[in-house]
Amino acid sequence: MKVFGRFAGRPAAALAIAALLGACATTSVSTSSSPEARRAAVLARADARGAALVKGDLDSAYAFLSEGSKAVITLDIFKRRMSVVPFTAYRIDSATCDAESCKVQSKVTYDHRVMKGVTTPVTETWVVERGGVYFVFPPN
Repeated sequence: MKVFGRFAGRPAAALAIAALLGACATTSVSTSSSPEARRAAVLARADARGAALVKGDLDSAYAFLSEGSKAVITLDIFKRRMSVVPFTAYRIDSATCDAESCKVQSKVTYDHRVMKGVTTPVTETWVVERGGVYFVFPPN
């Protein structure tokens, strides 16, 4: 970590270098990537999407949508639909991938107007595109 030592008095420079190094560590996936690589990618992305939803950061959660999903659901509609019953927790149980898509078994917890702490199992579909995996927003 000698690189950061030179920038100890300059936090902005140290943060920029840390971000750059983090970006270099990101690997892309494709349909020709190993199932393990696709599974690792979908686990990381699903966890990040779940964290954004729990925080109520719907702009960030929208960024995880596949191109096809974004073509049929606008950011405004997505925000309206996702804010009806905000998530209070998100947990991944398992993930499996084939060449073009992944299935993530997760559980979401939310407070319903009648009951608090409702946990529901969800099967998420993620597709491999643009060098990563992206969430397919379920149809109505």
